[in-house]
Amino acid sequence: MNEKDNHPGEIDLSRFYVLPKQELHIKDFDNRGDWILDIGGGGEGIIGLLKGRDVIAIDRVKRELEETKNSSLKIVMDVSELRFLDASFSYATAFFTFMYIPEADFEAALSEIWRVLRPGGALMVWEPIFTIPQEEKSKKLAVIPLEIHLPDGTVIETGYGGVLRDQSIETIMRPAKKTGFRVIEKKVDKHTFYVKFQKPD
Repeated sequence: MNEKDNHPGEIDLSRFYVLPKQELHIKDFDNRGDWILDIGGGGEGIIGLLKGRDVIAIDRVKRELEETKNSSLKIVMDVSELRFLDASFSYATAFFTFMYIPEADFEAALSEIWRVLRPGGALMVWEPIFTIPQEEKSKKLAVIPLEIHLPDGTVIETGYGGVLRDQSIETIMRPAKKTGFRVIEKKVDKHTFYVKFQKPD
């Protein structure tokens, strides 16, 4: 709906670069009863839905956490200034979160995640791939609609949108490797990727 139609609550999609809807199947993982630090865990709170009370979900936007319907522990906090002691977690997750962080801040965010992870700890990242065609470069925002399938059969239809910029798996892998993480698993689809990093022992 265009802005000229002036219908309150409706979005002018002409301002967005919109990808085709993607289907994601999220696998469970064994966290051995340890806390999971979920970066940007507000909104749909996918990791909290998957792992429940084992999750500490942080988000810098209080409203996003208030809207989350899961049993995670929710704390207003910025990833660039985590208020946890060193080596507090064995697992961290970021589900469509780095797309909201300026790329110039990736290293600072990853350094903080590295700090709070124990040696041998894992960081799991899911993100969109944005390769913006030249004719779409004038648009300001990019959106990826998702159909998310959880192991218990729950299906969540949602979408994530952020500032328009090119993004690939290398966008996150470069600063992560510079921080010291090593890649232990990755999956690249046409419009999304998943990568699992590990902090060496």
